[in-house]
Amino acid sequence: MTDPLERLRAADPTRTLTDPDPRGPEALALLDRVLDSPAEPAPKRSRRRLVAGLAAAAVAAGTATFFLATPAAAYTVDRRADGSVAVSFRAERLKDTAKLNAELARAGARTVVMRMVSAAKCGEKLDMDPAFPFLTTATPEVLERYPVSFKVADNTVIITIQPEKMPAADTLSFGYAMRKDSDGMTTIVVPAVVRTLPSCMAIPERLPR
Repeated sequence: MTDPLERLRAADPTRTLTDPDPRGPEALALLDRVLDSPAEPAPKRSRRRLVAGLAAAAVAAGTATFFLATPAAAYTVDRRADGSVAVSFRAERLKDTAKLNAELARAGARTVVMRMVSAAKCGEKLDMDPAFPFLTTATPEVLERYPVSFKVADNTVIITIQPEKMPAADTLSFGYAMRKDSDGMTTIVVPAVVRTLPSCMAIPERLPR
């Protein structure tokens, strides 16, 4: 009895006499060669690429740590138990004083911090309370009655404000600026107890003595 598969193959018009027989000796020999050939090993992962990836991860981790360690704000405000207010800020980082001044108002500091500009941009004179002249040569005894003390260290301005020492109608207008000189960038500060709050403060050409 003829195999149905063989009859179907015989009836296939596309089959020619030259078609290879998959069961023939040549096909079987080719199959044996393929099976006996060793398989090519899988490509090894580049160690250099792995090391570079680990290094990149380490750099990313270090960068993340750096940003976490960086202070979120350019200033600090702390109201103390004795009523004084401690303030510090980095002059080069404090571009907008609105948030700092809002914090000072909440702390009852009666102080407004201003970024000073050149005299060409601000011709307004300070209405200073004559009881508190700004003198760089003031003695410790004179400074003791002042409502503010300050120092500048590494471009960080550190201020202690005692608002109870100011008359009720007065405000401390605290100006600051960065000025480039022969030694690099210098932080300039001008604390002024004023009777009328100015709209701007000019960088003084020469600090009063």
